[in-house]
Amino acid sequence: MKQSESISDQDNQLLEIPWNYAVMDDWQIELKNLVYEIIDVKTNKKQVNKLIQNFILLCGRQVGKSEIVAWAIATILLNIRGLRLMIVSGVERQASGLYNKVLGYIEINFKTELKKGKDKPLRTVLKLKNKSVLRTEPIGLDGSGARQHTLDGVIFEEMQLIPEDAFAAITPMLLTTGGFIWMLGTAWDTEGYVYERLSDQDFHVIRVNAEEVAEKRPEPQRTIMLVHLEKERKRLSEAMYMQEYLAIPSAKTRQIFSDELIKRTLTSIRKAINHYNEHILGLDPAGLGEDEGSISIFEDEEDIFSQRDQIMTRKLHTTQTTEKVIMLDSQYDFKRIYLDDGGVGFGVFSELLADGQTKNKTIALNNASRPIDGDGKKTTHILGEEMIFHLLTMMERGKIRLLPDAEVRESLKSYRFEYNDNRKLIVTSTYNHPVQSIMRAAWHKQGKSLKLCVHTIKV
Repeated sequence: MKQSESISDQDNQLLEIPWNYAVMDDWQIELKNLVYEIIDVKTNKKQVNKLIQNFILLCGRQVGKSEIVAWAIATILLNIRGLRLMIVSGVERQASGLYNKVLGYIEINFKTELKKGKDKPLRTVLKLKNKSVLRTEPIGLDGSGARQHTLDGVIFEEMQLIPEDAFAAITPMLLTTGGFIWMLGTAWDTEGYVYERLSDQDFHVIRVNAEEVAEKRPEPQRTIMLVHLEKERKRLSEAMYMQEYLAIPSAKTRQIFSDELIKRTLTSIRKAINHYNEHILGLDPAGLGEDEGSISIFEDEEDIFSQRDQIMTRKLHTTQTTEKVIMLDSQYDFKRIYLDDGGVGFGVFSELLADGQTKNKTIALNNASRPIDGDGKKTTHILGEEMIFHLLTMMERGKIRLLPDAEVRESLKSYRFEYNDNRKLIVTSTYNHPVQSIMRAAWHKQGKSLKLCVHTIKV
């Protein structure tokens, strides 16, 4: 038997991951049937790859995307010999999340198919006895983090947040294999590589409407989902709701920070502490020990505000976050420490005020508060929006340099704006933690070199 033949050709037994959920939605059944067509092809691997269909899974949020895609990846890996697949995304946490689900499915159901010893599963690569391999890597700012591999298939996770340059860097890895592309995520803009693939005849598009999914779910899940969707419809603009939950791209919403502006700004470097300059810390505390938090450290070089470190925190309680800030202050001797004192942030704020080392340098910048104008009156804009647009102004003027970390890039790219029918500005983000800490540190310059605050964005 040829090495590239499917396992089912060898022993007529399909190695299938069981579906351990109450229901399988129609769109999940469609994807499942597509997988069956792939692994039933009785041919060599090169031809199998050509028959594996490119597809785009355009999903509303919380519909079970990662569960069925992980099932699909695990099933084709187990049943087709010698496949070389890679999951890529803007940041490691996204790619590793899907990778870990695939690994979990195989470990629970077909652990004996995994290689052992020096080839045992690692954090970023798993190898099967049938010589199939799955890798996962963050792509970085331009795709360079993943371009060294020859692949039979690429799975783009959270496709809407991947830099345009990365697609051009990664797709050539499929040139010599005739490999396939799976693209997963929510709807976004009406331009760019992802949007163009929606009308590409080489791609099968599966569009998943969260409202339709909710209607067919059994109770009480149906009611829970519909109540949540109704709240989101009231909270978001029509276009944003369509993007997030109905899988419909819109030209009405725009990125606040353009890809070109992000690329131009992410040029800072980490380097040794220079105590001749002031250092500023911006903090977005993690929530209740479960959420992700962010710490941004800047060096104030007068003309340029340079980010020197970006620290992502995970599962830290308020006391642990406070201890982390005090430890960093011992190293940097911050001029100011800015944080949001709303919600769980109030605990960190109170603890920093109570500590003799940090009490005179800690300042609360609450997103929901309203800043004071030059006449001493409160403005009509909330401070959270003011800080975002102040950061935008600094970036456009070249007054700030940020670190080229994937988390920073993704957070900036995720910020969108739209004006509703009453011309009210609506700002949303799907990953706000890094920007929340960065914009607080950047607010330090508001009273120094930049007097202008941007309140609107031209459309």
